[in-house]
Amino acid sequence: MALATTQTKISVEEQKGSYLFPLILVTSLFFLWGLAYGLLDVLNKHFQELLNITKTRSTLLQAAYFGAYFLIALPAGLFMNKYGYKKGIITGLLLYTSGALLFFPSAQFESYNFFLLSLFILASGLTFLETAANPYITVLGKPESSEFRLNLSQSFNGVGAFIGPIIAANLFLKMAEKAILTQ
Repeated sequence: MALATTQTKISVEEQKGSYLFPLILVTSLFFLWGLAYGLLDVLNKHFQELLNITKTRSTLLQAAYFGAYFLIALPAGLFMNKYGYKKGIITGLLLYTSGALLFFPSAQFESYNFFLLSLFILASGLTFLETAANPYITVLGKPESSEFRLNLSQSFNGVGAFIGPIIAANLFLKMAEKAILTQ
């Protein structure tokens, strides 16, 4: 009986240290979807200027982004119920990466509809990530500190949302300057 108690204590101690790396990884996901959201308004303004679209039509960017959250959240939850957090996070990362990579051909073709599709796929990945990350953070450690971990991780969402427009403004400003200089 004493042996079983000792093994339990060791496994609990081993698990305690093993939570830090997954916590850091999942917290970085909160930063990523804050960053993506922060880019959205800057993209919206530049699409209006570069693609000569109306403000009304550019609101479709918001619809594609938040529409993914509305349409994909329930299927993402069902997927994770069946396959688990790990596969949900991997699926989310794959969708996020695919959507981000599709921005390159969208820019090459200068196709607004292709941009909308790319943004919807990217936001679908973010939906998977957010659906998995919130409950996953709460199980990475002691139950009594789950609220603290969740709040700490979610604070990085705000950091990403703050940094996103700064990065985008500098990136698009440099691109616009190059375009003006080459004309």
